[in-house]
Amino acid sequence: MIELSGWIVLNFFTSFLLILLLIFQKRTSRLQKARKYSAILICTLILLASETIGRIGEYHPEHFLFLGKIGYFLIFLLDPIDLLFAVSYIDCWMERESNPARVCFKFAFQVFAVVNGIMVTASALFRLNWFYFFYDNVYYRGLFFYERAMTLMFFIVMLMVYAIVFRKDFMSEYKNTVLCLPLFSFIGALLQVFISNIDCTYAGISLGCLVLFFYFQSNDINVDYLTGVLNRRGLDIRMEYRIKNSQSGGKDFTAIMMDLDNFKTINDTFGHEEGDKAIKIMAEILDETFGEDVTIGRFGGDEFCVITDITSRDEIDKKIDEIHTRLEAVREKRGWNKNVNLSCGYEVYDHSSNMTREKFANTIDSLMYREKQIHHGEKTENTAISQ
Repeated sequence: MIELSGWIVLNFFTSFLLILLLIFQKRTSRLQKARKYSAILICTLILLASETIGRIGEYHPEHFLFLGKIGYFLIFLLDPIDLLFAVSYIDCWMERESNPARVCFKFAFQVFAVVNGIMVTASALFRLNWFYFFYDNVYYRGLFFYERAMTLMFFIVMLMVYAIVFRKDFMSEYKNTVLCLPLFSFIGALLQVFISNIDCTYAGISLGCLVLFFYFQSNDINVDYLTGVLNRRGLDIRMEYRIKNSQSGGKDFTAIMMDLDNFKTINDTFGHEEGDKAIKIMAEILDETFGEDVTIGRFGGDEFCVITDITSRDEIDKKIDEIHTRLEAVREKRGWNKNVNLSCGYEVYDHSSNMTREKFANTIDSLMYREKQIHHGEKTENTAISQ
């Protein structure tokens, strides 16, 4: 009968859990929150793999000493980065913009990650033995091992403190559950103090991610099931927040409403599966064009809305031209009707106007439909000419 060490069993099941979470959360991968969430999963998975190969190299140095050196280097290098990803993810669930205190908190995590990276790399390159080293094929803790361990534990505690101190900044419907990530990370780190031969820290982070997945990533009622961007409800919530923030802080923003012209021809010609694919492609085009720092949502059917901090009309027009170019390339590649196009309407929200969400939404909706009527007029004219 084969006996497996506890760390092997724990690492295997934790890695398996992280891989499953990465696979199942792919549906929401176009949301900024999902990207931050994926970053935590991937970084923790790399740390687990590093810990595994590190132990293999430590226990079998006669054949795999190089694995020990690689594994432990990556662990000491990436530990603070995993915490930095966790802070960034927690920040995504806050409805208020960063204040000076939050900026200082996040800056401290960034400084720790950078300084740690420099010192770990320097120690490995110049054999300074600051954190760990191998001598006669035996692993030893370095000169500053315990100082770094205490600093890492301090920042794990600070992750919990950050979520509690700024709890009032969380979106009201998420403020309780989002605490799971720092809480489980803290519990895992605390257990690590008493169970030295099993790495509980990564297991704690993974359990926190599991809870968040069930509450947010897989069951968020604000996410569109087909595209992974926000749905109508999520858009309304985000728009309401941006307007309140604009009125109180004086920061304007732009909202763009978009509609796929002649979308029905795709369904009629190629079937509804191709129609669903067209909706997904449209979400991908918007994501590729605007990047992370925007809100993208499916307003309904083949309509999309983008909320961005860009307020220059020339820059917005360039973005829209880029979308048209990308859509045209896809249309030709997939053989869609040449009249499949995009109608857009946008407006910059003026913070001094005190316009309500409903009125602002109706404004950009009207502008979009005005362009849609122009496109339909061009289609009718082109049809008459061809006849």
